[in-house]
Amino acid sequence: MSIVRNAINSIQVGVEDFQSDDDRRSVSAVRNVYAGILLLYKEKLCLMSPSEDSELLIKKSIRPILNEAGQIKFEGTGRKTVDVASIRERFKSLGVKVDWSRFDEINELRNELEHYYTSQSPDTVREILSKSFLLIRDFLIEHLDLDPQGVLGEHCWSTFLAVNEVYTAEERACKATINKIACEYESISDGLRSLRCRECHSSLMEAPYDDEVFPSITLHCKSCGDEFGLRDELEECVRQSLGGEAIRNAMEGESPPYERCLECGRDTFVHEESCCVACGYEMEYTFCEVCDEALTLEEQFNEGKCSYCQYQWERIMEE
Repeated sequence: MSIVRNAINSIQVGVEDFQSDDDRRSVSAVRNVYAGILLLYKEKLCLMSPSEDSELLIKKSIRPILNEAGQIKFEGTGRKTVDVASIRERFKSLGVKVDWSRFDEINELRNELEHYYTSQSPDTVREILSKSFLLIRDFLIEHLDLDPQGVLGEHCWSTFLAVNEVYTAEERACKATINKIACEYESISDGLRSLRCRECHSSLMEAPYDDEVFPSITLHCKSCGDEFGLRDELEECVRQSLGGEAIRNAMEGESPPYERCLECGRDTFVHEESCCVACGYEMEYTFCEVCDEALTLEEQFNEGKCSYCQYQWERIMEE
């Protein structure tokens, strides 16, 4: 059986799992659809492999060899096939464009579901299927020259289509309420738009009460019904918005974009905003009164001096 046939079978079984009344099959649905996507990617690599070795590009290990004519050829070795990192690398070098940000989002949700799935997580499953539908449809058309409706079958196609339409409509309505939150801190806007329920991990989060003011906002999950305060989720908002920058800065030896607030103890003091986005705390001392150097959060305890000037002052006092 061909790889593409295996891929379609896996996706179709995933949709059947999704439609089952047995909650235990929800995780299986996600696994099968995700596996089907990877198989579609491997099919593309097979199609781009040389005619004499149609599976060359899906081999994990490829080595150069000399043939009888003294020409350099490549051959795959071992039984292992490419993983996601290898597929990504080969697609990049071969000019095969895939929406990797969407794929990564699906993969992250899949991992979360594997560890935290409960009967309250149906919308997380629907979200994964909805996002997967778009990846599958686009890849079949653009890279495999196949008709999605034809190869998936009417039943599978209509299920994907319905899930995508319903979920997208609900998500759009929820996002509209989140986007109306009057937040003056642009640096955490990405995190606000990426809010997820802390109970079921669904993205169907809404801010239902128009009369509330940031950060005292009540959040409501339309998937499991849980309610909690935005203030308690601001650490996650900051991490989502600035986590990548924090990692880059750490690798380059630069200062972090955010730190733990001295007032409320949350990791929500954002340097770009010069304050804590959770409680509004601002540094009392911004420049050293002796040398005029900019002060850090840690140096606030020196009452207006930088660490060096504080050290020098303590030496003088000791003498």
